[in-house]
This record gives sequence, C-alpha cells and structure tokens, in this order.
Amino acid sequence: MTLMLSNDDAAKVLTMANTIEALEQLYKDLGKGGAVYRGRTDLFAPTVAEIGADIPAAHQFKTLDGAIPRLQAATIRVTSDVVAFPEVNGLRRRTKIPAATGKSYVGLVFLFSSATGELISIIQDGMLQRFTVGAINAIGAKYLSRADSSVVGLIGAGGQAGPQLVALKEVRPIKHVRVYSPTAGKTEAFVKSMSASLGIEVTAAETAEAAVDGADIAVTATNSRVPFFPAAWLKPGMHLSCMQRDEANDDCFKEADVVVFHTRMKEHEYVSTDFAAMEKRYGFVIRDHPPRDLDWNDYPDLGELVAGKIKGRQTPRERTFFLNSTGVGAQFTALAHLIYSGCRKLGLGHEVPAEWFVESVQP
Repeated sequence: MTLMLSNDDAAKVLTMANTIEALEQLYKDLGKGGAVYRGRTDLFAPTVAEIGADIPAAHQFKTLDGAIPRLQAATIRVTSDVVAFPEVNGLRRRTKIPAATGKSYVGLVFLFSSATGELISIIQDGMLQRFTVGAINAIGAKYLSRADSSVVGLIGAGGQAGPQLVALKEVRPIKHVRVYSPTAGKTEAFVKSMSASLGIEVTAAETAEAAVDGADIAVTATNSRVPFFPAAWLKPGMHLSCMQRDEANDDCFKEADVVVFHTRMKEHEYVSTDFAAMEKRYGFVIRDHPPRDLDWNDYPDLGELVAGKIKGRQTPRERTFFLNSTGVGAQFTALAHLIYSGCRKLGLGHEVPAEWFVESVQP
C-alpha cells in the first residue's frame, strides 16, 4: 500500500531534534559520496491568476530529487507555485500566492523504495520544508559558530523565522534574541509568540542593524530578492546564517574568514518565449533568485564541512558565514523517510492501493 501523509501527520513525527539528527547524518553521507542528488529544476511560464496591477507574476514548477542508499530510499519533491514579485519598501520580494483550492498551496514529496522501485508514500511538504530549512542552518551554526553563542540577531519575522530559532536552540545555548521586521505588527506578534514558546528573552529591534549589533549569531530569514546585509555588520566572532542567497552583500563573501555554502549546485531555469517577453516588458528578471556575480565553485559545501573534509571555525574571533544557497534533493529523502517510518509505526495517514502507481507494460 502507498501511504498518503498530510502536514498534520508529519507534525506528529517530526521534532527539531530528530530533524537535525537525520540531516546531519545525510551531510556526512554526502561529504563521503554516500548519497546523491541533482540540482533543482525550475520551469517558469506566465500565469492568468489575478495578482494585481503592474506586479510581475508567474507559475513556477520546481523539482528536486535525491537518493540515500543507506535508507534504500529516493524522492522527488514537486512544487507548483503561483508567485508574485511586488516591491515592498523599495525592495523586490518574492511572494507565494495561495491560488489553489481553498486558498492553498501545492507541494508534495514522492518517496520511492530503492529495493522495489515502488512509490511508498506521498507527503505534503509544508511542515517538512519548515523543519528542514531551520535544521540545515542550525547544522551550519553547530560547526561554524562559537560554542558559547547565546545572543541571536534575527532579521525577519515570517513563517521561516520561528523554526530558525527553534533549531538554533538545539545546538547553541541561546538566551536572548533581538528581532527586526519592517512590519511592526508582525514583529510584535512574533516576539510574544517566540518568547512564550522558547522560554527565552525575545525583544524587538528598531532597525536591522540594531538587531544584529553585538549578536553572536546573525540570522537573515527574509524573502528579499535584493541583498541588504553588508560586511560592516559582520563583527569579529560573529556567525552569519542566511536562509537564502539574496540577503548578504557581495562583500560578506570576500571579508568573512570562513564561508560555507549549503551546496555548490545551482538550479536550472527554463522559461517559455512569452514569459521571456513578459520579463522584457517589466524590465525585471522574474526568476526565483536574481543572478549574483559569484563563482560558487570557490566555496566548500556543508557535506564537506560535516564530513570533516574542510575546517570550520578555528578561533573565537573569526567571522563565519553559512549560506543556504539552494535546496538539496536528498534532504527531502532523509526527512520523508523519517516521516514515513514514524507514521507507519503510529498508524497515521491514509493507505491507497499500490497498484495505482505500478504498471505491467514496460515503458
């Protein structure tokens, strides 16, 4: 039988601790060549969804895949998003539009058995994604930040910001968080919620610079598509953790003492001709991430760091920088297998006939 699993099912199994444990083992596998994945693929086409006047928008069809022989498992993650790129406070941002039935989103992970080739589970990806992004950055912090790091400066108060703090608290003795968001109401709600859930001091900062000034770990958790974090904010002894690659200025890559990417692989982007014409009309490259003048091959990746192939922080005063450059398909394999195994034991999910997903005719 093939097991269908919802975000609610996944939430009953996933903890930040077991997510970090599963992913840390994965990066050891990757660093030693014991797991495999391909670069992300993005297809862009115009959308007829109602977005708003003079706001660039698109349908983005995205896939990531990976296999882990140790688990005898492979996955492909598929997201089908309607995205818009409005300007907020003068900065271009990427926003997902809940255009599906009931104002919802579409994201699924398909888990296959390497032993039989069969599809063994289909899992909604929202909860999995929230846990994995926070956990990956926490693993970077575990190997790059000072062991006594206790103060976090957080820029951003959206859906991914909370998991960043939950994950950091698993690997470092975090006691105080200063958070900045350009949306005051959102900041206040975030401060109240995270103070209660984490049991630590969480306060609002008036500016992004004030949030990270004097912090042991600076975290960017925004949807900005324009870099805004300068190297001048990266003080001796600080660790900078970026949730995505459009947040740190180019000078951070040059001036940090240690820079580690999540992966050196880039996404492959394909666009239709009418989409390209729309880009020209708006004078804006409507892609998930605008191009950066960086050679990704100049930087080591997280697998090499966790496997001990490269050195992390060597002194307390070093400035370290972890960039969650893009997704790694095998991260979804590791967590999908964790969710599937846990849900099987708990009797969660809905079973559908495996015969629906196999065929007698050889392709």
